[in-house]
Amino acid sequence: MRNVSANAMTTTKQTYNCWFLINQDQEKREFENLEKEASRIFLDFISGKDYGKGVGLFRFDIYVKPTINYGRQTDTIYNGCAHLTTHIDKHTFEKSTEQEKVKLLLTSSLILAMYLAENVPLPKGFFVTDLVNDYEKYLTENSLLINNILDKKIVFKHFETTRFNFRRTETIEVDKKKIHFDLNEIEDEINNNIAGMTFGKSINTIDFGFELYDFNGGFANFMKQTESYKRYGTKYKNYLVVKHFDYSVVKDFEGKEQFELLKHKILEGINDFDTLTKKPKDFDKIKFYETIDTTLTEYGKKHWH
Repeated sequence: MRNVSANAMTTTKQTYNCWFLINQDQEKREFENLEKEASRIFLDFISGKDYGKGVGLFRFDIYVKPTINYGRQTDTIYNGCAHLTTHIDKHTFEKSTEQEKVKLLLTSSLILAMYLAENVPLPKGFFVTDLVNDYEKYLTENSLLINNILDKKIVFKHFETTRFNFRRTETIEVDKKKIHFDLNEIEDEINNNIAGMTFGKSINTIDFGFELYDFNGGFANFMKQTESYKRYGTKYKNYLVVKHFDYSVVKDFEGKEQFELLKHKILEGINDFDTLTKKPKDFDKIKFYETIDTTLTEYGKKHWH
């Protein structure tokens, strides 16, 4: 363990805020006292320190659910907020004392800070490694650190994994009641199946642009500009491909037909990787294609026999 860094001990004081949110998808707030206590301790640690520019708010979303849904584990820095997510084993959490629960939250936040340092593109001049080292030292010295909770499967966070995202654009002419699949559910299904899997070092995120509009409608000329768009981004290690769906046709399909079209377009988009002008060499497209094909086939069997 290194000593507290010079960067963290500068006389310039950076103002930080922190939120711990447990099961933030629920309207009823069951754990407000725990959230406030964990936030208080984190702010006590970081008060008076300066870890550089780019991040002023740390938001730790912690899920305590019967089922681990890796689809919810999105980790980003946006507008100065580091938004990080993980799951804690529900049985372990519920049998713990209040103090033990606080320790679980704080240790989870350290794991998320480590994940931030290793896997999230960072603002230039943000000294996240110093923060991680100092925070681990603080938790250890104050007897707040729980060891090996990743290995013991108490906290669930894959440091090496692949993520699939739908990037959606739907025009106002779309009646959502006539679309019979749920993109959120399908995205979760894919991410839960590929959690902990990698397909090469060059890509860790696949963004699928889902654009739904009437091909003969008032937005058609504008929307068609992105038809068949694709690119590889080196900074974020992501492959983005855009596919268009004609609402005037899709709205008359049954649920199974709509899903089969979506599946076809996703797989087509994966194959479009081969046509990139500049593409990374270290991506196993065939394995990824087969994995997504199997996942969507099984999902289709469960929902449309």
